[in-house]
Amino acid sequence: MRGHRKHLARKVWSESPKEISFEELAQRAETTVEAVRQYSEMGLLGEEGQVGRFGEGTLFLVRRIEQLRVEYGVPATGAGLVLDLAARVEELEEEIRSLREAMRR
Repeated sequence: MRGHRKHLARKVWSESPKEISFEELAQRAETTVEAVRQYSEMGLLGEEGQVGRFGEGTLFLVRRIEQLRVEYGVPATGAGLVLDLAARVEELEEEIRSLREAMRR
């Protein structure tokens, strides 16, 4: 399901050509470098081309993981599942809208 998570990140925060480091990602997400490294090692940030270099969409993922962890008490290990399920729900909602539009024609 990790592809769904990256789809969600790209949809909400479109990728830009600029890559950011662990340090910048942590700073912009208002968390620690250790947390970002842990999320990366756990595979929560998707599979980026270069280890330690991420696109803008990854910032969205880190912020969502932190929100789930801090505000809702979801452990980091469960955050990936929550994000994957949210992305899948969005995909299904899009498909339903598309089918409804097709039925109206």
